[in-house]
Amino acid sequence: MKTRKKTIPYILLGATLLLLLGLNIISQDHWLDSDMAAEMIFSRILVGEHRIISTTNWYYSTEFRVLYTQLIMGPLFRICSNWHVIRTITNVVFYGLMLASYYYFMKPLKVSKELTVLSSCLLLLPFSETMMTHMQMGNTYISHVILVFWFFGMYLRLCSGDYGKKRKISLWIFYVLLAIVCGMSGVRYLLVLQCPLVLTSFFYVFGAEEFQNFRGAMTKENFGKLWRTDRMKYFLYSLAGAFFAVVGYGINVVWISHKYVFQTYGATNFIALYHGVLFERIQNALGCLLMLFGYIPDKGFLSLRGIVTMAAFVMLAIYGYVTVKHGKMQNRSGLRSLVTLFVKVSFVLNLFVFIFTTSTMVPRYYITIFIFVLSVLCFYLEEEKLPFDRFAVVTLLTICLILGTGKTVMSFLTVDKNETKRPVAQFLAENGYDFGFATYNNANIITELTNGAVEIGNIGDPEHLEYFKWSSPMKYYEEGYHTGETFLLLTAEECAEYAKAPALKQGEKVYEDGCYTVYVFDSTEALMDCAVAR
Repeated sequence: MKTRKKTIPYILLGATLLLLLGLNIISQDHWLDSDMAAEMIFSRILVGEHRIISTTNWYYSTEFRVLYTQLIMGPLFRICSNWHVIRTITNVVFYGLMLASYYYFMKPLKVSKELTVLSSCLLLLPFSETMMTHMQMGNTYISHVILVFWFFGMYLRLCSGDYGKKRKISLWIFYVLLAIVCGMSGVRYLLVLQCPLVLTSFFYVFGAEEFQNFRGAMTKENFGKLWRTDRMKYFLYSLAGAFFAVVGYGINVVWISHKYVFQTYGATNFIALYHGVLFERIQNALGCLLMLFGYIPDKGFLSLRGIVTMAAFVMLAIYGYVTVKHGKMQNRSGLRSLVTLFVKVSFVLNLFVFIFTTSTMVPRYYITIFIFVLSVLCFYLEEEKLPFDRFAVVTLLTICLILGTGKTVMSFLTVDKNETKRPVAQFLAENGYDFGFATYNNANIITELTNGAVEIGNIGDPEHLEYFKWSSPMKYYEEGYHTGETFLLLTAEECAEYAKAPALKQGEKVYEDGCYTVYVFDSTEALMDCAVAR
C-alpha cells in the first residue's frame, strides 16, 4: 500500500507530461499569437547570423532576454525546418528544465520526494487560459520560472551552509553570474525576485530576538550576537544577490540599451490618485489575479464556464489560506518560514507596483509569484496536524484543478483562435506572396503558420503606413530589402475603418474571404507611396 502511494505522484506527473505532449502535437498553434511567433523568427535569424543569444538586427519588445527560448530553438533550426516540430521539442525540453529547477529549489526545504513531485504537476497543469497560453504552449514564461527557481535554490543552499569550501565557492560563482544575467535582462527579476528577497530577509532579521536586544541597547556585544545569527546571514546573501543584479541592470542601461533596441521602463510613473484612477487600477489588479486561476468574464453563472470561474475563487482562497496558516505555524526549518514570508512580501510588493504605477498589468505577471505558493502548499500539507483540514484543502484543490484543466484543454482542442488566419496564410504561401505588411497581431503569426515561407513587417494602420518596429527583424524596414510584389494584409474591420485610405484604392485586391483582404503592390516603395502624411 505504501509503495502504491509513493508511485501515484510519478504516475500523475507522467500523465500530465503525456497530456502536454499530445496537446503540442495536435493543437499547438491554436492559441499562438504574434508575440510567441516572434521568438521563432528571432531564433531563425540568430542561426542565419551564426549567433547564440542576441543580434543587433532585431527590434526587441519590452526587455532584452539573455537566457530564453532561442537557446533551444536556435540549434534546432540548424537540423530541422519544420516550425511545429521545433516548437514542440522546445516546449518539451523546457518542461524538463522547469521540473529540474523546481526540484533543485525544493531540495534544501526538505519536503518529501513524493509531495515535491506531486506539487510539480501544478506547474504543468493548464488550469487557466493564461497558464496554457504563456506557460504550457506559448512558453513565454517558463524560462523566467526556471531562472527564478535556480537562483532561489542557490540562495537557499548558501543560507543552509551544508556544503564544503569548494562547493560553496562554485555556488557563489554561479549565484553571482546568474544575478548579473537577471539584471542584464531588465527590471523584471529585480521586481519578482531580488527586491522581495531583500525585504523578506530584512523582515526576518527584524523579528529576531537578537535584533530586538540590539534595538534596546546598541552595544558591540549585542551587535556581535546579531551578526552571528542565521537570519543575518540570510539578509547578507540576499543583499549580495541584489547588488550583482543591480550591476547587471547597470550593464543593461549603460551598454545593452544603446546597442540593442527595446522598450525601457523610464516612462513608468506613479499614477494620479484622482478621477477614479486608483480604483480602476485596484480593479484591474484583482481581475488579472483571478484570471490567472481561470476566471472567465461575461459567461453564465450556472454554465460550465461559470462553475470554472467559481473554482478560480476557491483556488485563490485555498492558496491564500495555506500561506496565512503556515505563516502562523511553528516551523522546524527557518528556510521554510523564509519562503512563506517571501510569498507574502513578493505579492504585496508587486501588487503595490501594479496599482500605484502606470506599468502594464496582465494576468501572466502573477505567474512568478504563484510558483512559490506551491512550496508553501507542501509545507502546509506536511505540518498541518488536523487531518480534516488537510483533506479539505487537497479535495477542494483537486476538484478545482480538474475543472479548470478540463475546461481549458477542451477549449484548446475545440477553439482555434487562428482558424480565420489559416486560409489567407495558405493563399499567400501557395501564390508566392512572400513579403508584405500587416498590423502587428496579424504579422508574425502568419509567418509561423506558413512555416516561415511568408515574411510580414508591422505597420500602425493602413492609412499612414508607419512602421511599427516591435518584435520584428530590422531588415523588413530597410530600403531595398525586398524586390518585387509586396502585399498589404488587412482584417475586414480594418478595411471598413480605413476604406478611404489611398492604399486600399490603389492596391490590387487579390484575396478576400470576409475575414481578411489582401492587396498587392508592384513594390514596397509603391505601397509606402500611398501613405497619408500626418
